[in-house]
Amino acid sequence: MTATRQVTYILLTFAAIIFLPLIGSYIHHSGVFPDGFFDYPMLEPKPKASFSWPIFIFIALGGFGVLFFYLFPQWFGFKKPEKQPVVHVKKVGFPLWFWIGLLAYGTSVILLWGKFHEPVLFLHWSDFPLFWGLVLLIDGWTYVRNGGKSMMSERPQEIVGIGVSSAMGWMLFEYLNFFVDDNWYYPYGDIIGSEQFLLYAIIISTGLIPLSFVFYELFNTFSFFKNRFTQGPKFVLPESIKNILLVVCLVGLFASGLYPDALFFSLWLAPGILIGVVLDKIGIWTPVRSIGKGNWQPVAVFALTYLAAGLCLECENYFSASRSGDDVTFTMAPAFWRYNLPYVNEFHLFEMPILGFLGYIPFSLYCWAWWIAFAYMQGIPSKFYTEDIIVPNSKK
Repeated sequence: MTATRQVTYILLTFAAIIFLPLIGSYIHHSGVFPDGFFDYPMLEPKPKASFSWPIFIFIALGGFGVLFFYLFPQWFGFKKPEKQPVVHVKKVGFPLWFWIGLLAYGTSVILLWGKFHEPVLFLHWSDFPLFWGLVLLIDGWTYVRNGGKSMMSERPQEIVGIGVSSAMGWMLFEYLNFFVDDNWYYPYGDIIGSEQFLLYAIIISTGLIPLSFVFYELFNTFSFFKNRFTQGPKFVLPESIKNILLVVCLVGLFASGLYPDALFFSLWLAPGILIGVVLDKIGIWTPVRSIGKGNWQPVAVFALTYLAAGLCLECENYFSASRSGDDVTFTMAPAFWRYNLPYVNEFHLFEMPILGFLGYIPFSLYCWAWWIAFAYMQGIPSKFYTEDIIVPNSKK
């Protein structure tokens, strides 16, 4: 298949993600969207389906299945990894960008968590140094653990590229959020103007997807992650299953606009699966291919990256606001967010309903698929879609 046709299919995939929920929602609302439907930022929660124990238990059982997979991979057909020889890593100090990240991240946390009112401009834009500060911190830690090697030290241009793609990759989710009646909202988004908030959201979101990649490289410096899932069952998806997944994702995107409560989870599942399947079918490498060789490491480890990043972000978000009971009374962060999920909106860790953290697992893989698609279309060389580079102990 020619590169032109491959890019065309990728663009058609993006178009499907954008327009199918819109069409479904248009039909759901009988051709007339309610007033304020596309308001951004959304300041108030919309009515949602009430808590449901059967749905909560069903999803929780799936969560326990995921937990057991990571804790007891032998139950799922993985061989116990052979004991690896101790590798002595050259001792190096923390690099300059680690300290820059610590300064940016630490300043933001101190001012936000301290509930300071000044400096207003910094506080209103604090998520930019917060997110990018965390990226630099994690990469600097990787640099020390990896003997002086990390993304920033070897390919800083790739971090920049991922950051550029991140703005579009995350804002797509902000757009999809309209059609599930706003699973999250920004109660203090009006402390700045709506136009400024849109610009603010685009700029700060450049730091979101890079977090997955720096956490992935950090995790791979630990033997627990690096070798735990490299000798698993070999599984190649038949073309018929790929086609079924393709259809299910397309229908799910369309139906999410029709049934926003019942299919609220499709926001996190469909885009990443759809992009991944299309990339595979048009002959572009994705980390799922290594599963066919029994090496589940890329998928299994990368899936955890935004769970780690999400815990950091949810913690930062929660403590940036003052509360009186369950009511938020003050924050200087315009992008302070809260969740409004149907069926499972109980038992919160920070602002997130506990089961909502499961959504970070497929979102992690979406981040990788998004970057592969973006980088390939732009002709950007990336070590994250070359199997020899990112799969430890890869065997051809």
